[in-house]
Amino acid sequence: MFRTYLLYRVFSGLGGGIFAMFMLLSIHMIYGNPIYTGIAGFLMAAPQVFSFAVGPVVDRRNKVIIARFTTFLEFLVLVLVAFTPLVEQLGVMFMFAVIFVYAVTIVFEGPAGNALLPQIVHKDKLMEANSLVYIASLIGGIAIGLFLFLALGGGDANVQFLYGISAGFTGLAFVFTLFLKDPTPKQSPNIQTNYIHDLKEGVRFIRHNVLMFLVIAVVVKWFVIRIASVNTPMFADYHVGVQGYVVFALVGMAGGLVASYVMGVFGKRFKVGMLLFMMYILAGLTEIVFVLTLPHAYAFALGMLFLNSAFVDCTGIAYGTLEQKIPPKDMVGRVDTLTTTFVALAAMIGALIGGFLGSVVPIVDHIFIYLGISYVVIGVLLISVPSIRKLPKINDLQENVTQQ
Repeated sequence: MFRTYLLYRVFSGLGGGIFAMFMLLSIHMIYGNPIYTGIAGFLMAAPQVFSFAVGPVVDRRNKVIIARFTTFLEFLVLVLVAFTPLVEQLGVMFMFAVIFVYAVTIVFEGPAGNALLPQIVHKDKLMEANSLVYIASLIGGIAIGLFLFLALGGGDANVQFLYGISAGFTGLAFVFTLFLKDPTPKQSPNIQTNYIHDLKEGVRFIRHNVLMFLVIAVVVKWFVIRIASVNTPMFADYHVGVQGYVVFALVGMAGGLVASYVMGVFGKRFKVGMLLFMMYILAGLTEIVFVLTLPHAYAFALGMLFLNSAFVDCTGIAYGTLEQKIPPKDMVGRVDTLTTTFVALAAMIGALIGGFLGSVVPIVDHIFIYLGISYVVIGVLLISVPSIRKLPKINDLQENVTQQ
């Protein structure tokens, strides 16, 4: 069952990854309007605002059916984009509608897939299982990225061809969901829960816990990342052409692989607060060096981007582990979905601001330099909080670390 699950998640990740990677690029290539790119980024994040309400739905329903239905809907949407003339006939509004529908399905499919894994894998093997899914997806993504790099070689890519590839992978993911089974016992329809009370309890826990500062840091991080990401197609196209956009994505995925390995092997040896501080500082410095050296030393700049991606992913891995370790086990889900909602709100606003800035800032490089400076500021502010500074090594961490 895990082999089938692994194939489903890998193909789903490949199809969704191609969509997310090239939707912004295709809008930039077709319309050349930073405002449109910002709106697209906004629509990608908008449905995530309601992720806090998805948890109870996934918990009370058959997770395989949810994954099967949403994957099939994603497949239909991608087929519509890839193999119909609606893109040309209906223009950017059609693209916006596609992005929104696809983003809504992801809100349900992601939690359903994550919730299914503990049902088919022993709890002592969850870390290995999650790592294997992540690594397999990244390796597959790198392979597909290399293929797409060649497809974009002429600089005049057929974006519908790219979505045809995405549709193919998503279709394979749907096929593998047909062989999955959810072993969870069916819930009685009469079971009720005080959802509002549980939600308030989760908010209260975050407010009176060291997690509040960590959540703020994550929200700010994704706010500035989204401002930059909606301008990445224009940034890459300006400096190295559309192929450069693929190269940046490949280097970022390679950095993510390294971050996953390094954090798994060495992350537990460092105090968490100091680790977060160092990773944010290094992420900021490498981002700034990347931008400044890109026009003059392409290979060196890519090395800086590789390190930057690794450092940024290390901050995400560290936060994710804290999010699982600090709350009581029966509150981890609520903390996770609340964080996702806050991040989505920040990403939505950041996307719109990023689209505006892309249309008024004379040099797009400045946006990415500001991103690097923001990383440094986040790191400094985190280490200035006593309760963050006193966080021990991850294995020594206790539940319910309060604010100080």
